[in-house]
Amino acid sequence: MVSHFGDEVVDLAAVIARGERPAEHGPYGILIGNENFQFTPVVIADPVVTGAQILSAAGVHQPVEHLLFQVLADGRLEEISPEQTTDLRSSGAERFLVFRSDRTYRINLDDRACDWGARYISGAALKTLAGVDLNDFDVWEIVVGGKDELIANKEFADLDKPGVERFLTKRFSVTVVVNARPKVVHSRRLSYWDVVELAFPGSQPTPGTVYTIDYDRGPKANPEGSLVEGQHVKVKEGMTFYVAVSDKS
Repeated sequence: MVSHFGDEVVDLAAVIARGERPAEHGPYGILIGNENFQFTPVVIADPVVTGAQILSAAGVHQPVEHLLFQVLADGRLEEISPEQTTDLRSSGAERFLVFRSDRTYRINLDDRACDWGARYISGAALKTLAGVDLNDFDVWEIVVGGKDELIANKEFADLDKPGVERFLTKRFSVTVVVNARPKVVHSRRLSYWDVVELAFPGSQPTPGTVYTIDYDRGPKANPEGSLVEGQHVKVKEGMTFYVAVSDKS
């Protein structure tokens, strides 16, 4: 793990990642981020600090206009008021988020209550809070009595609607057709050899053996075409692949 701090600073994230107990005395290196989970390294001298001190270290001098959250070890957020103290030596006290906002929004994410400090939340932020991979999972906003809405990584859900907004993460899954056989895949992009493996399980690169791959019914980025070794292609539900093998030896 690459440290953001000098040797004289206790890098809390690195210490916790190693499973060690932080030193009793600082200075301590923490990470302060925004609603996009973009973090900046900050040094704090004291082990027990107030929310106002953390905000000040982040360059915020009007605490009344901002909200501070500690990112807990399980990924949930816990609000810290300007007067409230936190011990940086406790596990999970190395990351914080700052929002310019005057209210907290409660959401339900994967049947778990979570708080957020802004009116809008991106699909990427929801996945980060849920602790799932941004590429391998989708996140859906549950619409009672209607059709659930997919929230892409760079799209936003509005939390300022009546009631508690509910979201659910699901592993990405589509069914493609390979040589007339349906195949379930969990990756948004398939390589040349991924498709060959779907068509001919256990295939290995062999001198003289050539696989020809054509496809159609693909997404807008690549609706149809050919796939050669070294290339990847985006996939969608119902995409069709035609794989042929020939011996050039």
